[in-house]
Amino acid sequence: MPRRILLVLVFVLAVVSLVACSGPEVSDAALCRDYVHRLCIPDICPAVTPIFTPGTDCETDLLARSGCSSDAFAFTTPDRATFLNCRLPLLHAGDNVEQHPDCDDITDSFTNCPAVEQMFSEDGGTP
Repeated sequence: MPRRILLVLVFVLAVVSLVACSGPEVSDAALCRDYVHRLCIPDICPAVTPIFTPGTDCETDLLARSGCSSDAFAFTTPDRATFLNCRLPLLHAGDNVEQHPDCDDITDSFTNCPAVEQMFSEDGGTP
């Protein structure tokens, strides 16, 4: 009897897990905006300050440079899968969009993903 209960519990957990991860896919623009928002939460980390124009709003500047301020934004270089992997370090602190990522995690994201850092550079984003 205990084995049967265990199997039922495993099945229920598997179904709950599948249902919890369902829903519409987030747009490329929304993913990019989330990444930029997390980068630009005050106090801005030292790794971020060189990639936006001094005297401008970090979030506005990076959204414009990357092109992800447009709802039509779509990843090219990096592709979506690469961007998602590069975004993971920013989620170590939690999935709350207002949670400031650890500065070391932002540095890791840029170091391991130069294509992501490049998309925010002056000549890297789409106009």
